[in-house]
Amino acid sequence: MIDPIQLQQLLERIAVFGDHDAYKDLFWAFYKDLKRFAYSFVASNEVAEEIVSDVFVNLWKNRMRLLEIENLKVYLYIAVKNLSIRHSNRNHRDHLISLDDLSVDIPSASTYANPEEICISADLAAAIHTAIQKLPPRCKIIYKLIREDGLRYKEAADILHLSVKTIDAQMTIATKKICQSINFVLK
Repeated sequence: MIDPIQLQQLLERIAVFGDHDAYKDLFWAFYKDLKRFAYSFVASNEVAEEIVSDVFVNLWKNRMRLLEIENLKVYLYIAVKNLSIRHSNRNHRDHLISLDDLSVDIPSASTYANPEEICISADLAAAIHTAIQKLPPRCKIIYKLIREDGLRYKEAADILHLSVKTIDAQMTIATKKICQSINFVLK
């Protein structure tokens, strides 16, 4: 992810000068995580890409107010969440989508330094991935935001319109369930 000083410089270049290169850098700094987040809601790579693109198009259109945004990361996640929910609700008019109804898929991340580490940890990594996939949807999306996307509890709470205590409780549940699964595999 991008450091805060670099981010502020990009925002200033975009807002003040309309710098297309800075805009591209900003886009690519957030694209992967935002697309994965959108996919959690819409379960389609193409739609997730379109949602993230739409968020950035709106960001460009309103670039003059860019420096007014207090926390851009949270702003972008909320925008992606809102567009994703709007898309899901438009396609599922018979009921509204809630966090508990989501089908969240978290891809396995197994990038190790050498083959020995891959062999030693393959079973453990598989057990962790399986345990994460078995988490309830709300718990899984919170775990993803905190552990994969590196958001703080407060940021995840703001994005999902939950309290920090709820985020903390869900992370506790996730950690316990993952540990239980790992202990079962290790026995």
